[in-house]
Parts: sequence; C-alpha cells; structure tokens
Amino acid sequence: MAAADGGAGWPSFANLVAAVPQPIPEMVLPSRPPKMVDSEVYFQFTKEEIERSAEPFHYSVVLKFLKQRPSLDVVRAFIHNRWGLSAIPVVSSMRHPRNVFVRMANEADFTKALSRDVCEINGSFYRAFRWSPEFNEDDEPSRVPVWLSLLGLPPNFYHEGFLKILMAPIGMFIRRDNPTRCATRTGGARLCVEVDAAKMPLTHFWIGAPGLATSQKQEVVYETLPTYCAMCKMQGHNSRMCRVGNNEKNGQAWIGKKD
Repeated sequence: MAAADGGAGWPSFANLVAAVPQPIPEMVLPSRPPKMVDSEVYFQFTKEEIERSAEPFHYSVVLKFLKQRPSLDVVRAFIHNRWGLSAIPVVSSMRHPRNVFVRMANEADFTKALSRDVCEINGSFYRAFRWSPEFNEDDEPSRVPVWLSLLGLPPNFYHEGFLKILMAPIGMFIRRDNPTRCATRTGGARLCVEVDAAKMPLTHFWIGAPGLATSQKQEVVYETLPTYCAMCKMQGHNSRMCRVGNNEKNGQAWIGKKD
C-alpha cells in the first residue's frame, strides 16, 4: 500500500489542506460614515487601503474564453494536470460567464499561468490578463503578455537582470524560456513580456550609443502582437475597423454585448 504522505496514488496531507480554500485575511479598517453628492451615496477609501485589500489577490489572472467556457471542474482539472504549478490555485467564476478567476499562491506559479505558449483548455481558447483592483470585466485591458525574440543577442546578456533592463521600454518582463535561462540556445533570447497593445511596438534598440563600432543594434521580433481598439476597449481589431466607432460616426447605434 502506498504511503499516505505523497506516495503513488495518494495526495500528501499538505496537498489536501491546500485544496481546501482558506478564508482571506481580514483587514482592520477605521469606521467611516457614507458620503453624499448630488443625492448619490458613496464611500471613499485611501490608495493604501485598496492596495492592502488586493494583497491576497496579487498573483491572480483572469482567463477570458473566446467562446463557450468549460466547466470550472474541467478548468481546475486541466490546470492541475497540465500547468505544472507548485500549489493548487483557487479557481472561481466571475460575473461574465466566459471569465474565470485563477488565484495562485506564489509568483512562480503566477508567471507560469500568465506566460503559457498555448492559451487553451481542452480546445477552448482564452486570453489571460493580470488582475488588479482596476480590472473591469466589461473592457479588455490593453496590457497583454506576448512572446518575443532578440535574435543574435550575445549569451552574456541572458541574465535576468540584463533582460529586465533591456525590456523596460517595451513592457514588464515576465520570464525567459528554459533554453534562454540555461543558455542552451545561443542564437538569441526568447522571453515573455507584458506589453501595451494600444501603443506602437518598439522594433529595435541599441546596446551602447547608436552608431558606434562597439555598439549593437538589436532587433525585436514579436511572435504575436494583438491589435487593440481604444474605442470599445477590445482586442482583435483596431479603431479603424471598429463597428462601434464607425457606426457612431455615421449616426448609427451598434447594439451588442461584451462577453
């Protein structure tokens, strides 16, 4: 018989405990009365209070499925079997039926979830977004994770410290792939960066002052770079192709819903 401490066929006690959702830590807040303006009741919290309230959800992502969303049990099983996380995440539904909230326990698992090469669960494709208190389910954030290559980058620049500096004008560094991390592919670096799809992408930069013989011009090759519409705040098309914006210009009303 397999041992009950994690042997074959038996989950460890730690995994069993982790599988049970735990209450989020309580926050102590000073009492305050509601406020009113123009007959509307509202409450106001400080920036520090909002940041503290978001700490339990710091490593959370939103999966927005493009079509029908699999059941939560299917999503949980797929994540457990295929994502290679070190801890069991909390997977829950959101207001929009196609959205799923996934709360990871640590930064390493969060990075894996946000930077997956193939964003699908049993054939159902999704887009992954970093959650923050400003996240709005009715809009799609313009900041998205993309994979890019720095072809010809010398391997001495494969250190994470160098790559974070080089990626600063492009976006937020998420991670390097394993061949870059281990320097087993020295023809260039491949990494995942969170970029703002609403802005023009940076196509190259210089290591060293431009034009000097000792400097290097580094091209940036994006594997995928989604279009983003600032009018309807959705991915998949730009403002010129937006039905909402074009119909408004023509005096027509576009009736639709965002999933």
